[in-house]
Amino acid sequence: MFRTRVAWALAVLVVAGCQESHRPVVREVRSEPEAKTAPIASPRPSTPEETSSAASTSTEVDLGLARLTAPAAWVRKAPRVEFIRAEFALPRAEGDSADGRLTVSVARGGLKDNLERWRSQFGGKPDKESQETIQVEGIEVTLVDFSGTYQDQMGPFAPGVDRSNYRMLGAIFELGGELHFVKAYGPAKTMETRVPEFRAFVQSLKLARSGR
Repeated sequence: MFRTRVAWALAVLVVAGCQESHRPVVREVRSEPEAKTAPIASPRPSTPEETSSAASTSTEVDLGLARLTAPAAWVRKAPRVEFIRAEFALPRAEGDSADGRLTVSVARGGLKDNLERWRSQFGGKPDKESQETIQVEGIEVTLVDFSGTYQDQMGPFAPGVDRSNYRMLGAIFELGGELHFVKAYGPAKTMETRVPEFRAFVQSLKLARSGR
């Protein structure tokens, strides 16, 4: 009888142990909070004022096959139209109401046609005009000087405005099979003070490599 009770007690313990071993063990796992990543700042685009400021410090005009170097006194500007490679303001002389303007551009047509186009901007017959040819780096450069009432246009299709007592200094030369134009115009007094600088600018032409 005693053995039977002992055996029964052992059986109860075994069953209890088995039930205990099948209970699921629950553990609480705390996840660490994800670290917040700071957003990557995108580059800030340059403002027009910054772009204009950077351009105004450059005196070099790159023409691909050659370059020109402007006087430090000239102020570089953003070109008004696409075909203009470079543009500068020529500080006005005392008493004048406007600065001079100089552009470097490339255009089609022959030398004679373009000279007539410039002449037509003075009504076809300037009050004064002169023309000469010089050599720079072995390149033939045609220089012109017109004075009179100039028809100023802000763009290709803009209406013209007559400017009395104006003067134009121009240079035309061929480079890489294209005609290049240096054109400066403004009040006569201002342009008179800029003649030496204009000629120095044209004569600063330096070829980047051999050939035209």
